[in-house]
Amino acid sequence: MITTIALDYGRVLACPRSGHWFLPLHTWKILGAGNTLRLARHHRAAQHAAQQCLNNNHLVRTEQEEFEQFLVFYHKLLSGCGITKNLEQACQALAQFTVYDPDKVKVYGDVLPGIAALKAHYRVVVISDTWPSLRSVLQHHGVLPLLDDLIMSSDYGHLKGDEGKLFHSAIEHHGIVPAETLFVDDSAHNLDCAKALGFHTALMLRAGWAKRTDHPLVRNINDVQRLAQAKF
Repeated sequence: MITTIALDYGRVLACPRSGHWFLPLHTWKILGAGNTLRLARHHRAAQHAAQQCLNNNHLVRTEQEEFEQFLVFYHKLLSGCGITKNLEQACQALAQFTVYDPDKVKVYGDVLPGIAALKAHYRVVVISDTWPSLRSVLQHHGVLPLLDDLIMSSDYGHLKGDEGKLFHSAIEHHGIVPAETLFVDDSAHNLDCAKALGFHTALMLRAGWAKRTDHPLVRNINDVQRLAQAKF
């Protein structure tokens, strides 16, 4: 019997308005057209090193600590793309928007009514690889008051895909019972980690088509409720 619905955040509840989590809509204003184009062309290789810095220093409890982490991230990202002009000012501005702008994301239209409907039958929690500012974002968009719990990787310093460590924290510290929980994510790897611990799983696919997967597919929050009622 399912008693809990656990939802990922990114591309399950919301997506970045710019199309990229770490390149906010204001990037072109901050960097100028030429450097923005350079960043778009070269950010993938540079982002790997910058992302490792975030992943290796993930125990972050406040938005100020998050801001300081993203200053380092953007310094590595921009310099790795050969962008050095006004580097410190650019890093400050990008980190400011990334951490403190709650409108950096668009919440999908089905999320608020969908979670409200789920609440009639289930405990609803979010389990996300994320940062302290997520709380402010979810509050701003009206999602946080609907949740029974918010389980963030930055509170524990480890990720869902890191041998399922964040799931262990959810079980130990938040009373999550895997056999009674349907976990929904857009990452098959994260779902594999959850399934290995006994969670029921579903792959959220907001658009397009998925490669072959062993996880049931859902495309919106209403599908999640139908799946929970029909299969479990």
